[in-house]
Amino acid sequence: MNIVFVLTYVVKYEKRTEFQILVKRFLKFKKDNPKAFEGLNSWRLFQQEYGGVAGSHVEMWEYKNLEELDKVNARMMKHKEMKEIHKEFHKLIDHATFTESIWNTVA
Repeated sequence: MNIVFVLTYVVKYEKRTEFQILVKRFLKFKKDNPKAFEGLNSWRLFQQEYGGVAGSHVEMWEYKNLEELDKVNARMMKHKEMKEIHKEFHKLIDHATFTESIWNTVA
């Protein structure tokens, strides 16, 4: 059964435009470097529209297992561009809202 690495966070209000640009930069990097993402089954990004904390984002990274998560993460972070994207991401979010969790597929 697959696992899903889930990130939740709120982008700082004044940083929303920069965040949209960073997402496009990440998607281009992902497209241009498919070998770095071998083992990643899927990646999804959602923005909450109604209920809970308005404007919250949820990222879902799906892998076969924890070992694949570790391999992909290590491969991605070998790239200077990905390190820069990761660094910029953390400047744009409200860290009081940031969570990471791993979900197991049940059914």
